[in-house]
Amino acid sequence: MDKGRGPPLVPYEGSGLVYKIRVLDLFNLYADEESRPTPDNVTAIALVAAATMCLMTLLLLKAAAAAPRIRRFYAFATAGLALLALDEMFAFHETLGHNLRFLADLPGVERPDDVVFLSYVVPLAIFAWAFHDVLLADRRVVQLFAVGTLLYAIAVAGDIAGVSIDEPAEMVAAVCLATGLVVLTVSALRDGLGLGPAPDGRFVRRAEPSAEVLSAARPAAPR
Repeated sequence: MDKGRGPPLVPYEGSGLVYKIRVLDLFNLYADEESRPTPDNVTAIALVAAATMCLMTLLLLKAAAAAPRIRRFYAFATAGLALLALDEMFAFHETLGHNLRFLADLPGVERPDDVVFLSYVVPLAIFAWAFHDVLLADRRVVQLFAVGTLLYAIAVAGDIAGVSIDEPAEMVAAVCLATGLVVLTVSALRDGLGLGPAPDGRFVRRAEPSAEVLSAARPAAPR
């Protein structure tokens, strides 16, 4: 209904920009400008959450002495997601683009930061190729990553072309990629920590055979 800073919207100074919102025509709600979510903020939060999940998975797999290859996968994934989160929060590629203005002279390019952002495809492709066996081990993960990658390509193309489809496509792509990463992580933890499904749907550690069982399974020594 209204917005402003301090009186008369709120009875004190130094409030910053405040929105007055009428909810269901029943009562008024006053919200600070910073409480309004933006796609960049949501994306940064999702990247931080994904990087944290990969870091915790790496630590658990290391403690369980899991296969070195899956640990390297999560080490690189943690580093990459952390860098993307920092870029999203502090606009690294936009700042770099402002200082590499000659990139805007390339054919079909309007803003130099678009070229910098597209260059991220190179390390991502190297990572995907180096760990293709991990990424292709589960069909559900492959499907989710494929849809997410396609939508991200559409988002980048829409951003370069100035079409408004880029933000919705980016959000849906992020959901698909995050879901694929979660499915992959559940499988990696289940295998790396030796977990098995319980009847109630939870995961419990697989019971190792006792000393008596192992002794009984060994063939009797010849007399």
